[in-house]
Amino acid sequence: MTGIKFKAPVDAMDAQQKEWFATAMVSMILADGDVSQGEVDSLMSTFTVICNPDSASRLRKFLQFKTMPDLKAFSGWSKNPKGRALMLIDLMETAISDRSFSPKERDQFMRIGKLLGFNNQQVEQFISLGDKAINSMMP
Repeated sequence: MTGIKFKAPVDAMDAQQKEWFATAMVSMILADGDVSQGEVDSLMSTFTVICNPDSASRLRKFLQFKTMPDLKAFSGWSKNPKGRALMLIDLMETAISDRSFSPKERDQFMRIGKLLGFNNQQVEQFISLGDKAINSMMP
């Protein structure tokens, strides 16, 4: 299975930040209740960046049982808004891998954007980019 290449600087993340990123991916995938194969592929790629196999196993169970994981505010990178923005772009790519962006996914994306320290207007700009990407995927 080929994984996605992350835009976020995963190599610069500590173990806690990597787990947060993977948990955010899981929550984004589960947001609309419809888990597509493209979303699962993205998730499996995410697990390869997690150092701790126990964390990866725990996150797989959220997907298996379609249970939303708890997500707290992202810790760190207060002086690296670009790194946090790149995480949002990766999350958007995961969310739209099924060529749709449901209202539930939008709500979850807004929530994650806030947890990353972005305001509503900034997150809306990312959503606009996601909408454009979906439109460009259409035949």
